[in-house]
Amino acid sequence: MRFLARRALAAALLSLGAFAAAAQQAELDQAKSLITAGNARQAFDLLAPLESKYSGMPEYDYLLGVAALDSGRLEEAIIAFERVLALIPNHAGAQMDLARAYYASGSFDLAEAAFVKLRTANPPAPALEAITRYLDAIKVRRRQTQPGWTAWGEAGIGWDSNITGVPQDFGAAAAQSYNLFGVTPTGNSVKRSASFGTVGAGGEYGYPLSRGWSLFAGGEARGRGYRNESDFNSVSGELHGGAALNRGGDQWRLSASYFDFRQEGDAPGEPKPTNDRKMGGGGVDWRHSIDPRTQLGASLLLNAVRFPTNRIEDFDQVYAAVSWLHSFERKGVPMLYLTAFASDDEAKNKFDDGVTSKSKNLFGLRSYLQYSFAPKLQGYNAISAIYRRDKDAFARSTTVEKGRDTFGEFVLGLAWQFREGCALRLQWAYSTNRSNIDLYDFDRHEISNTIRCDI
Repeated sequence: MRFLARRALAAALLSLGAFAAAAQQAELDQAKSLITAGNARQAFDLLAPLESKYSGMPEYDYLLGVAALDSGRLEEAIIAFERVLALIPNHAGAQMDLARAYYASGSFDLAEAAFVKLRTANPPAPALEAITRYLDAIKVRRRQTQPGWTAWGEAGIGWDSNITGVPQDFGAAAAQSYNLFGVTPTGNSVKRSASFGTVGAGGEYGYPLSRGWSLFAGGEARGRGYRNESDFNSVSGELHGGAALNRGGDQWRLSASYFDFRQEGDAPGEPKPTNDRKMGGGGVDWRHSIDPRTQLGASLLLNAVRFPTNRIEDFDQVYAAVSWLHSFERKGVPMLYLTAFASDDEAKNKFDDGVTSKSKNLFGLRSYLQYSFAPKLQGYNAISAIYRRDKDAFARSTTVEKGRDTFGEFVLGLAWQFREGCALRLQWAYSTNRSNIDLYDFDRHEISNTIRCDI
């Protein structure tokens, strides 16, 4: 009888142990599902109360670390990953995520050492690409804490199918837009295509202060020259300066800028109207890191845009935008950047009737997707859609009361980093504008290749 009782007790204990193990695995599987679904905060809330029971178990500690890291609890994440590595020193996931946690917490020396160590361990291509991005980002963040210059230069060649952005049939468009028949295009209204060359250079000086504050000032200059279309050669320059604040996961940037664009064009008249424009303004930009892979942003800008020889185009602008950036740590390390924006453009001058102006509103969406085929070869795609709405009746046409335009752009490109700090970019861009005023319809293709080096 005693033997049978012991066997029954042993069987009961084994059953309880199996039940407890099953319950434990169910909790860990639930946490995994939550993390996979992007609910890191819920996963952490599930795992944290179990720490006294499961702490020291690598599977639990790793899941706790990932949930903590992805929900912004950096200290808890670092402690959990260190517990995993104390038992399994070669745990690649914990090594990578500990380095990410160091980076997110601002411990750039520790993060850099961890990423360099991972890079020397011959990781798979997706991990190597992610490591390279983090090491590049550490260089950028380190510059923000040390006084000094950053600079760049670029040169390129290309071909533009529609330099002035005019419709295919200008005569028909003029008839629809202004009731003018038999019009032959001249000057800026002639559709032109040409090859071109570009050059550009710029730099910025940063000076750190204290408590995350820094000052910056810089500028850039660009030029484009067309073959056999010299009237449309252009030069531009920009100057900017301001203050930046880096505090935890938040980055603030307060800035003022001035931009000057010069292009003679081919418009008739005396004095001759040009395509010159100037823009001055200022604003605030905010970036917030939700986790090491995800960033939110918002910006507000106030600009004054002036056309020295065409005053009817002058306007003051209020521009607001929000953005979302996410890097996916999988094959190709895809990066997706989305922006939504709106502007209110209030014209400074009116037509001769004293009522009508070219005031307008703009609403837009942009996306940018990057994919790494190899550590030094990336493909990218950009898509833009912008809707324009005229505020005043008959501002751009005598036959169409309210102008409505939809502008779209599609870009495909490859970027090859052929040496440290230098990349060759091959790009095709297609843009189109569709308007209820035919005069503003156009299609345009631009093919270019550019070499850019950052110092």
